[in-house]
Amino acid sequence: MQKKIRVIVFKYLVLCLGLFLYALAFNLFMLPQNFVVGGVSGISIILHKFFALDTSLTVFVLYLVLTIIGFIFCNKERMYSAVASTFLLPMFIKITSFITLDINISPLLSALYCSIIVGTGLGLVYKVGFSTGGSEILYWILDKYIKKSTGQLMTIVEGIIIIIGAFAFGFEKLMYSLIILCLMSNISDRISIGISETKLLCVISNNIDEIKKYLDTIPLIKKISIMTKDNREVIYLVIHNRDLNIIYDELKRIDKDVFISLRNNYEVEGGKL
Repeated sequence: MQKKIRVIVFKYLVLCLGLFLYALAFNLFMLPQNFVVGGVSGISIILHKFFALDTSLTVFVLYLVLTIIGFIFCNKERMYSAVASTFLLPMFIKITSFITLDINISPLLSALYCSIIVGTGLGLVYKVGFSTGGSEILYWILDKYIKKSTGQLMTIVEGIIIIIGAFAFGFEKLMYSLIILCLMSNISDRISIGISETKLLCVISNNIDEIKKYLDTIPLIKKISIMTKDNREVIYLVIHNRDLNIIYDELKRIDKDVFISLRNNYEVEGGKL
């Protein structure tokens, strides 16, 4: 019981750290430099420019509205992961609004620093199984009722916000915003799921016996075979990145029509590679 409590406390501490970093980058770089990278934070920056609205209040109101709507239309279990962020992020934005930089930093450096801090913050939030809420809830709702992928929905919604930001602050800011988006998403992925040192291959072949003989000669490999309903054998391989090209070429040599599906692999259980 005590261990479970410690795990929960640890997760919430990491969540707070992640959201604090996001809020810090928001007030140090996004707001002063007018970097609109989409989402509720981007909307708050635009509204701040035209109506001088307090950004923390804007974020809180929009988050609260989206959270209420989310509980009506989305899976309740999924929504619980976003509730804490609804209250914590606006609070941290307010707290960090009093922190300022006394040195002049170029927009490019600001974009780079912002990417690192925001990417780290988001990665920590996702790492412990929470959501940042806000626009993510909107994607969940749209994904449920509109037959488009989440990636497409994110591109459309975020694209609209970013384009409005470009008209509001100039297209030079658009370039920096796109740099932040690309870098922070990569950084957050690295922190939340790690760096992939292995690859997962799915192999289907008409010459499966010869392929199995070859695979049995290779060290440092995890192999699982399953049979499909039509009695075809499918082999799943976990291999080191350094071995990919050698194994791929050999599979193609054995069967030029072999089917190979390749993806990054982040964790392996059930044996050593």
